[in-house]
Amino acid sequence: MLNLTYHLSDTIQENLKRIDELRTKILLTPLSPKQEMKLRYEANISKSYWALTLADNPLTKAQIIKLLDNPLPKKLTDPQKEIVGYLNALSYIHNYWSGQNKQITTRTVLDLYDLSCKKVFGSTLMYYKSKINEVEKILNFTQSGNDNPIIKAGLIQIEIIKLSPFENGTGRVARLLSHLLLSQYAYDLRGLLVIEDYYRNDLVSLKEAVSSIEKNKNATIWLEYFTEGIKTGMTLVKNNLENKGLEPMKQSGWKLTERQNKILEKLENPDLKITNKLVQKAFGVSQITASRDLSKMANLGILLPHGKGRSIFYTRV
Repeated sequence: MLNLTYHLSDTIQENLKRIDELRTKILLTPLSPKQEMKLRYEANISKSYWALTLADNPLTKAQIIKLLDNPLPKKLTDPQKEIVGYLNALSYIHNYWSGQNKQITTRTVLDLYDLSCKKVFGSTLMYYKSKINEVEKILNFTQSGNDNPIIKAGLIQIEIIKLSPFENGTGRVARLLSHLLLSQYAYDLRGLLVIEDYYRNDLVSLKEAVSSIEKNKNATIWLEYFTEGIKTGMTLVKNNLENKGLEPMKQSGWKLTERQNKILEKLENPDLKITNKLVQKAFGVSQITASRDLSKMANLGILLPHGKGRSIFYTRV
């Protein structure tokens, strides 16, 4: 039976407000593709390191970097397989789920297990099939309604942990699922958000937050803990960007033109979407010009792209 009820406490509301402020500030920070790729690489190493220390993986950050900076050996140790698997899962999330308004299915959950765990723990397909109906209930519940994406990510993570649909590796799959859901709404900050260290650095608080679900018969305390973790992770990203000494960039390239501002005005209602053809028709511009406008706004984190090729459309962040 699902225990997904919660009270939107003052703590949760304050955290969500601050999270939105931080998200906007970070997504509008000008970064070149090279800068963003470097920061995401560093974030993925931190996510993998901290996530797998929860499972007593003995590799240090230096050893992880050394592993990744050289051709992978033909035969990996189990700790190395865990790191490579977690990184593959993070890459899958970024490449196939970032900004995508797609339904998370029971197959998605299994894909995350296969990427992050299968090479170490083997297939647990039969065991998973015995829990698949309960997994589907969790997915349907957390993806329905108008809950804040942060709330949905917190609920999907804790319920998968409670259900434990895999014989091994459930915790990491649950955390990856929350990253996946956050990435759909740009709350993972284009892959820069790290929350795994927040879990690992205070295991007592983590245990208390998890156990509060059964103790209180609701998810309020867990969501207070989870939203605090997201806020803490975003604050670290903001501070990192401010203190990184990023190479100077021409700010003019990051200012919106009059036409681009008008495109934004057309998307004031978050339910609206815009396509290349609509921009061409509304402003009398060529396909190439419309594509440049939309791509620039997507790179700035102002618009979210959905789909691929000719079917691509954009919504406001």
